Amino acid sequence: MARTELKPAKVPKLPPKIDYSKIMRSLILAHAAVGELRGVLTITKSTEMLIAPFRKREAVSSSAIEGTRATLEEVMEFEALESNQKDKKVLDTPEKERKRDDIIEVINYERALKTATKMLQERAIGEVLLKKAHGELLKFGRGENKDPGNFRRVPVRVGDYIPPAFGDIPELMTNWENYLNKSDSETDVLVRIGVAHYQFEAIHPFKDGNGRMGRLIIPLFLCQEGTLDAPVLYISDFFEENKDEYLHLLHKVDTDQAWEEWLNFFLTAVESQAKLTTSKVRKVMELYDRLKRDVIPGVRSRYGVPVLDLLFEQPVISASNIKTAIKATSNNTPYYLIEKFKVAGILKDAFTAGREKVYVFRELFNIVNG
Repeated sequence: MARTELKPAKVPKLPPKIDYSKIMRSLILAHAAVGELRGVLTITKSTEMLIAPFRKREAVSSSAIEGTRATLEEVMEFEALESNQKDKKVLDTPEKERKRDDIIEVINYERALKTATKMLQERAIGEVLLKKAHGELLKFGRGENKDPGNFRRVPVRVGDYIPPAFGDIPELMTNWENYLNKSDSETDVLVRIGVAHYQFEAIHPFKDGNGRMGRLIIPLFLCQEGTLDAPVLYISDFFEENKDEYLHLLHKVDTDQAWEEWLNFFLTAVESQAKLTTSKVRKVMELYDRLKRDVIPGVRSRYGVPVLDLLFEQPVISASNIKTAIKATSNNTPYYLIEKFKVAGILKDAFTAGREKVYVFRELFNIVNG
């Protein structure tokens, strides 16, 4: 039987028609969970200290949906050694080459998220921000030949789905941007970002990286709208754990305009991850307060608190990382501090790469990765 020729999709413009009676329970529960998370975030002492490891966890999960296989610890270990270029010595087998490429894809995602978060201070989510973040996402590694930073100018295919013709992208993305940023089209922020996430994937504006970009937009938008004070709600873990249903429901909107089914799934993801993040944030801050109160005085160093803060941002670390962060003039200072933190039970040896040892703050790492 001859294969049916598929044609580019005609994606309806936003806003869609939504029966709120079918999503109201999910919507109420999602807002309650997000509200609780916001309350916890208001009492944290350092937003960046808190966000950094969770942002990296999101980068791992979102990249995994696309088939990237790099663990959080592998990414953190790579970055702990990156400044000394030790990572370049492991490229002696195809397997290690693939692993390095996977890790770079995760790091690119985190850099894209950081870039976009910074840009939010000056502009709303739109074409300029998206293209800049996409340029970071595909800046190095496998994606650098996929026209980073530009809307696609070629047809693409995703399984049996043919995204809209590239000539339709400017008009569709203008409609998408207007819907996302104007509350009169949809007053509820969670519904708006749920709809916008689907629509972005359906338009498929870039040649590559659309899935990751579409997920990256979710925490950015909640921050932009003031729903959260920082982009810390990441839901790729939920999408990865329910990947088949995630992709099925996106496709069902393609074929049947089944918005309510998709939004119930999306809102459940928001609720689940907001609750999980709230629990983890509380554990992280309790750990920080306990260590600062009960352990750091015993370190007996003016660098005790700065190194503790550094470890909460970067739980896998090398002596070189510490030396750079505290601007130590002596090579002995970071090793002295590491030994003090090991004796206190905070740091443990992870592995040795050449002459450089890497250490892990296992208690924090287990909270973030759990």
